[in-house]
Amino acid sequence: PAPKLDPDLARAALQAVRDHGDQSKASVALGIPRSTLQSRLQASVIMGVVLEDPPEPPPVLRLTFEQAWQDWMRAIGMAHDRYVQPPETDGSHKKILVVPDLHAPFHEEEMFAAMLEREADADMAICIGDLGDAYSLSRFVKYDRVPYAEEWASVNLCIQELATRFASVEIVLGNHDVRLERQLRNLVTEDMVCPITAMARRYPNVHIARHDTPDGRHLAWFTQVGDAWLGHPEKFSRVPGSALRSVEEWLRDNESALGLDSSRLIIMGHSHAAAILPYRSNQLLVECGCLSKTQQYMTGPRIGGRPQRRGYVTFDQTDGKTDLNSVKFYWFDVV
Repeated sequence: PAPKLDPDLARAALQAVRDHGDQSKASVALGIPRSTLQSRLQASVIMGVVLEDPPEPPPVLRLTFEQAWQDWMRAIGMAHDRYVQPPETDGSHKKILVVPDLHAPFHEEEMFAAMLEREADADMAICIGDLGDAYSLSRFVKYDRVPYAEEWASVNLCIQELATRFASVEIVLGNHDVRLERQLRNLVTEDMVCPITAMARRYPNVHIARHDTPDGRHLAWFTQVGDAWLGHPEKFSRVPGSALRSVEEWLRDNESALGLDSSRLIIMGHSHAAAILPYRSNQLLVECGCLSKTQQYMTGPRIGGRPQRRGYVTFDQTDGKTDLNSVKFYWFDVV
């Protein structure tokens, strides 16, 4: 007599093959010989047993600003709820916090939070460039998949936190910040090509750095505050202090062309290195480190450069004159 056909067994055999990819693994999973599995598969054809298509997977929810906000709130212990502009500071003396390269969303959130808490008495914060990484726009080999919207949600969150805590915030644009601008300059208007510029407009106390040269050009990669120059020059060197000296010499050579005043304090970002170098008779040169996580390319076989140092810089000014003895570098890696 023909064997009795059980539709449930046939359906289970079909499902096992779908789940495990081949008949050998499916028979092991069901605890039956492979010949029995094949008989049940044949029975499914005779009975017309088919499996329904698997349900569509739920859409992957990308990180929105609200989700980024909740992650940040956990990192800082729910210290703030939403943006409220802090009061302006009075007096000629001010403490300035130099926010190093963050490369959000690859920034060290705990270090960023610790910096904000430690320097809560600062009157002004200057982001020295590469606030965002713009990883999705990179032309280099990508080791991770980071949605564009997720990146800028994280950057927006950092800007909001700075705007909430400090009376004045100035953002110097780094090479990563202007990646989109460089790619789309000829296709869209100026206010569209730099997302950080657009985000900063939401906060009355946040401004993009702008230096006007005598010939009418507008530069956003550096700023001057009193006798301090802070910028994001695309300069790097394996030799400690070499990039700093090159920047100082370039500034001296171009003071007239750029309409610059002489600087007693020069602070540069971009290199992710840390250095404080007394220079000339009354000048201090500083590399301000970073608060960025170690990226994949930094640990690859193409060895070169100096290791990044995670930290930040603060200094004091009175009537625009920097107290060079007040310049401090806080180094997270040795805490």
